[in-house]
Amino acid sequence: MSDYFPEPEVALPLFAAAGRAAAEACAAKAARVSAFDHDAACGVILDTLRASAVPMTGESLVDLCVSRGIKPHDQRAFGSVFGTLARRGAIVAVGYAPRRKGHGTSGARLWAAK
Repeated sequence: MSDYFPEPEVALPLFAAAGRAAAEACAAKAARVSAFDHDAACGVILDTLRASAVPMTGESLVDLCVSRGIKPHDQRAFGSVFGTLARRGAIVAVGYAPRRKGHGTSGARLWAAK
């Protein structure tokens, strides 16, 4: 693959574990230094998706949480919320939509309740 990274079957699990660790660290800092409640965010997102007839972007769901007072120091702290709900099988990514935030990034993920 390259001089820097091992083959994909070895590297991908390592990268996924590093991503989970970074998301959890960001959420832990958000809980320490701001008005961020991981469990409350999970509840708002899951309740909203269950009530919605259409999938919603992660950006829209994050904005909803922030409007309800769940405000981390860095909105990337919501990554652990989506990861938790997806690993539990409560939500599923069903597609992509144009981004409203971010520069030079891929499309916004669309989420639906499972």
